[in-house]
Amino acid sequence: MSTVASVGIQNKEGWKLLVNGGPHAQKMVGIWLFGSPAWVFSKVILGGITQLTRSGLSMTDWKFTGGGYCLSQMRTGCLNLRSTSSPLSISGVNRGMGTEDFKFIYWMEYAHRMWGRALGIMFALPFSYFLRKGYITLQLGVRLSALFALGAGQGLIGWWMVKSGLEEPPTEYAQPRVSPYRLAAYLTSAFAIYCGLLWTVLSVVMPEPPAESPAWVRGAAKVKRLVLPVSLIVGVTAVSGAFVAGNDAGHAYNTLRRPSASLLKSLPQVAKTI
Repeated sequence: MSTVASVGIQNKEGWKLLVNGGPHAQKMVGIWLFGSPAWVFSKVILGGITQLTRSGLSMTDWKFTGGGYCLSQMRTGCLNLRSTSSPLSISGVNRGMGTEDFKFIYWMEYAHRMWGRALGIMFALPFSYFLRKGYITLQLGVRLSALFALGAGQGLIGWWMVKSGLEEPPTEYAQPRVSPYRLAAYLTSAFAIYCGLLWTVLSVVMPEPPAESPAWVRGAAKVKRLVLPVSLIVGVTAVSGAFVAGNDAGHAYNTLRRPSASLLKSLPQVAKTI
C-alpha cells in the first residue's frame, strides 16, 4: 500500500489525490480507513449471529452505554426483571429459558450494540486527528462526514427495527420478531456504509490518474462493465436474505420429495398386510 502511495504522489503528475502530506500521510490514512470497512463487515457478521440466536429483542432500553451493565446484579436475576417488558422475556414466549440462557442472548445483543458504538469512536477520533494535521482534503472530508452521518443513522434504523418487535404477540406462543422490511432496511444501510468506506479507502491508496491516460481509461471501462452487474446481483441476494431470515422462509420449503398420491393411497393396504 505504501508503494502505491509513493508512486501515486512522486512519479505521477496530475493524479487526483485525496490526502495531503505526502506518502507517509497517505499510508496512515489508508491504514485507518482499511480498518473501518473491516469493522463494519465484522459487525454485519455479529448481527447475523444475533438474528440467528434471536437475541435482538432481549434489550428493551436504548442507552448509549447499552444499559443493564450490571455484572454483580446478574447473580440476583437482574436480567430477568429488566426483561419482563419484552415479548422475548422469560415470562413470555421463552418462559422455559433459564437465567444462564437468557444471559447469553442478552450479552449477544449487548456486544452487537457496543461493537457499533466502538466503531463510531474508532472512526471519529482518527478523523479528528487527521483533520487537525491537515491530511484530509475537502473532498475526502465531505465524503467521510457523509459516511459518519450514515453510521449514526444506522443506530436510529436499528432502534426503529427493534421497536417493531416489541409489540405484544397475538398469542402467548407466537414467536415475536422484527419487521422483515425494517430488517432489510437495516442490512441495506450497513452494506451501503461498507461499500462507501471500501470505495473511499481504495480511492485514497490508489488515486485516480488523469483522464488523458488511455490505458487507465480502457482498463477502468473493462472493470466497470464487470463490477456493476456483479455488485447488483450480490446486493439483491444479500438484501433478500433479510426477508428470508425475517420471515423464516427457509422453513417453508424442504428438500424431501413429496410422496405421490398413489403411494399415499396404498399405505393403508400396506399397514393391514403388516
